[in-house]
Amino acid sequence: MKQTMWAVLLILLLSGAVLSDRNTRFTNLKCDVLDPTYCPFAKCDLKVIGRGVIAMNLHMNVLKGSFNNAKVNLSLWRKFNGFRPFMFNTTFDFCKAMACTNSTLSLQRVFYRAVKKYSNVNHTCPFGVILFQNEILFRKLVFKNEHFKFLPLPSGEYQIQLAAATDNEWQTKVYVNLLIEKDLN
Repeated sequence: MKQTMWAVLLILLLSGAVLSDRNTRFTNLKCDVLDPTYCPFAKCDLKVIGRGVIAMNLHMNVLKGSFNNAKVNLSLWRKFNGFRPFMFNTTFDFCKAMACTNSTLSLQRVFYRAVKKYSNVNHTCPFGVILFQNEILFRKLVFKNEHFKFLPLPSGEYQIQLAAATDNEWQTKVYVNLLIEKDLN
């Protein structure tokens, strides 16, 4: 049993080393609004900010005031003759995830750590009560190799699908395509 645990740990460490010599970049972004009266997107685009560096910008206006419960569905898809479900598909309570800071290796925390520096989504529910918090912003978000250190992904084209719901009604869906390739340097 102990040998198996060490073998798994060694495989994860080696796969993390393999991932560290790769480039990760955005290739496409699509934002769908399921209820335009609730939260339209003012901005949903990718922008080149440097040679081979592509940043994501999202600006969403929450029109119906504050919310106390929110669910997020986060899934990873890999391109195999079309996008197919790949490693995970999880739905979680966003408010509980933001309130619980001790879960160090949960998928929600890994994703949050990757985007928190670029976003104003940095507090627990209720969301929208604080001044200027009727907007959800992601500015110049660039996925870096260290964001994927816990996900040993092989090179290829991937899609992250994120769906958000408030009061048990799905409001938006965001499709983020990214490419993980070997570093050409």
